Amino acid sequence: MKNHLFVSKEFEEKFPSLTKLLKKARITKIKFENQNYQLFGWTNQSSKSFGWLCLVPRTEVEIDKTLHPDHILLLKNFGGITERWNEPEDTWLINLNNALTFEDTQIGFIGFEDYFNEMCREEAIEVKVKPEEFISFAFEANGNITMYHKQTGEVLMFAADHFFDFITPYENYPEYTLYKIDNCNTFRDWVEIISDQWLNHIKN
Repeated sequence: MKNHLFVSKEFEEKFPSLTKLLKKARITKIKFENQNYQLFGWTNQSSKSFGWLCLVPRTEVEIDKTLHPDHILLLKNFGGITERWNEPEDTWLINLNNALTFEDTQIGFIGFEDYFNEMCREEAIEVKVKPEEFISFAFEANGNITMYHKQTGEVLMFAADHFFDFITPYENYPEYTLYKIDNCNTFRDWVEIISDQWLNHIKN
């Protein structure tokens, strides 16, 4: 199946690993309940199909949320991930309901603000992080969320329920609240690391 991927030069330069991954895909256009999708499929090293169901890029639709410029650039070229199949076990996408989509991004900690403040009060920690300055963009089924700062693009995870070995408590905040993701500082880093995780499983 011919790959009909059309992305901007700026996108290619900002997200080279994601661009490489998408260019390797078999792309199928799908419409379901009046919603357009793109199916990106690859073959893994066990010769099985694996991939993403994604929304279409917002090339002609206004992005009327206060997102980081890198997220806006991504959405104009790639619509975000709604479903996956046969995903590798080492991807950060595992157990996520969705990631990166315009439709699902939200401001703040998505209902965890009171819990966060209470946890900090119990440990006499001064709260300097302002939830309204963060955009949540990746949502785990159990409620954990990944977010970035609207201005700096700094990535954090709010993980009230986790067994991850790749995250570290953020600036001495309580366990099971805010975390830094190891070796992932920004939104761009997160997207590129995810892309590399999937690229590593594509059959050559």
